[in-house]
Amino acid sequence: MNRIFYLLMAFLVLSCTKTEQDPFPYARVNLELDLTFEDKGLNGVMAFKTYILGQTSGLSATEFTGVGGVLVYHDVYGYSAYDLACPYEGSPNVRVEMDEDAINAVCPKCGSAFNVFEASGAVVNGPATQGLKKYSLHQNGNKIYVIN
Repeated sequence: MNRIFYLLMAFLVLSCTKTEQDPFPYARVNLELDLTFEDKGLNGVMAFKTYILGQTSGLSATEFTGVGGVLVYHDVYGYSAYDLACPYEGSPNVRVEMDEDAINAVCPKCGSAFNVFEASGAVVNGPATQGLKKYSLHQNGNKIYVIN
């Protein structure tokens, strides 16, 4: 009986691993975009639009925009969606902005740049070491749905 107990304890100790938590806090994202009307500006490649609750007109009461807002970008592969909050700064009030070439999103506070042109949101220039938080996005006809 003692052997089973010790084997069970050894299994429990060895099976415990350190889990890395996402440093980004969870915030609900639920957007429905219409490429025919309000969001038709997203139809061109390299087009983008930001959605910030309380600042972007046309958002319904059932729509949510994550931690710092949502950046929807029409990249070379289709559409992508990212949280606007800079992962290095960790504040919902420090939001990345698109550079003049519409290729990178840049944090105005720390200067980190993130590649959104190639659908990755990866760090191009630090001090950030983690890319932008990416959200799930799917398209059905002229509608785009962004969720987490």
